Amino acid sequence: MEVSKKRVILSLYRELIYYSKLISNKEEKLSKLNLIKTTFKKNKSIPETESEKIDKLIEDGQKKLSFLKIMTPREYAKSYKTSGVYKFEDGKWVEGSEEKKSKRQYLDHGIDIMDLRRHNHLTRRMQFLDRR
Repeated sequence: MEVSKKRVILSLYRELIYYSKLISNKEEKLSKLNLIKTTFKKNKSIPETESEKIDKLIEDGQKKLSFLKIMTPREYAKSYKTSGVYKFEDGKWVEGSEEKKSKRQYLDHGIDIMDLRRHNHLTRRMQFLDRR
């Protein structure tokens, strides 16, 4: 068997196992994991000469993977909230979240002074503001 096919099969197996573990129903999760493991063990002994059968099995596995990706819940990724506004006191994170700081806007163009300073700094750094 080609090295690239082995890599495709291994990555397919890993992804199937990963997405099966994300299923919330415990019984369904265990049955999917057992099905994946037994199917891959059963088909491990297929000779390399039957490349058509191997390609068909890879295609079938990719269809099952796409189905698993659709049916797995997305709540897992959302449970780890990393973005937001946090409160620090004395260099330590305080439980809870802090109110977002409102931007001061000027009446002329609605430009925040900090945004304008940053803009001017970046244009000077790129030597656009001080050209003559």
